[in-house]
Amino acid sequence: MQQVFFANINKGLKWDQMILNICEKTIPNTVKPGDLVAIKLHMGERGGGTFLKPSLIKPIVDFVKNVGGEPFLTDTSTLYRRGRGNAIEYLKTALINGFSPELIGCPIIIADGLNGENEVEVPFNGKYLKKVYVASTFMYVDSLIVVSHGKGHRLCGFGGSIKNVGMGCLSQKGKILIHKVSQPKVNLEKCVGCGICEKQCRWNAIKVVRNLAKIEYEKCVGCLDCFIVCPFEAVFPPEQGKEEVLVRLAEAAAAVLKKFKDKASFINFLIDITELCDCVPNASRKFAPDIGILGSKDIVAIDKASLDLIKESCNNKSIFLDLHKVDPEIMIKTAEEIGLGNAKYELIEL
Repeated sequence: MQQVFFANINKGLKWDQMILNICEKTIPNTVKPGDLVAIKLHMGERGGGTFLKPSLIKPIVDFVKNVGGEPFLTDTSTLYRRGRGNAIEYLKTALINGFSPELIGCPIIIADGLNGENEVEVPFNGKYLKKVYVASTFMYVDSLIVVSHGKGHRLCGFGGSIKNVGMGCLSQKGKILIHKVSQPKVNLEKCVGCGICEKQCRWNAIKVVRNLAKIEYEKCVGCLDCFIVCPFEAVFPPEQGKEEVLVRLAEAAAAVLKKFKDKASFINFLIDITELCDCVPNASRKFAPDIGILGSKDIVAIDKASLDLIKESCNNKSIFLDLHKVDPEIMIKTAEEIGLGNAKYELIEL
């Protein structure tokens, strides 16, 4: 049974103190003096407002420095075209969202290079993945601290630490191996041929032909940007691909974390718990109350505890299935089966 530490928002502590309490329980055995420490997070999309703010990240940076580590913030570029499609655009977006080296107190590095091409191929004997393309920066650091915003997600139901590692630590080629099974379809009865999806697709995989959108599947990477921007809900992901995505995410996370063993820690913020993920460039409805912060050395235990606390707060054990027609417990079960961690946990309130 793995320990998951819980800073409960209902105790009325200052955020800095809550974060410090979690850091003290999860980071010291992960970071040694002189370690290069990657703090993996999502710095928000342009137009979004519920990503984890810099004021919540800086105390983690300060703690790492105080124990002798050399921290930097990091993430990878996205498959879709918006404010994070390459390193330059991402750094601009990070600055817009308040993330600057001067404010945070450490460098910010996009882990997969200028255009998402910097990667290391990691062999993996999974059900679906036989190789995983990990963003190269992660392969050259000493320690990893994964800071995640627990929230809903259209594709996998819930986004927490496993999603943050299994997708967010990969190069663009690596992401394609996850997303490819979620190639969307077009509802021809709803499509009006407006062309918004065609203009949005950076892969030139969707064209308007005779006033209807047509997807060229040999080009489509399954990023679902067309699904997000379609104002008529005419583009939709296949329901049968979602469960496979969950398995692929768990397998990819396991491939990334093979390098770190005991040199990784995980922190989940259960605040601003929205239906949609932080990649969506607009406001998203919150479906659960703020709960607090979790910390653990076990990526499976912390995500399982996060799911349980959110479900309990909503008094609804099927809330994620109801919202997104996919059960993230499949990801937890898979992750445990492949040895990524333990779903049985002891919740220790600080």
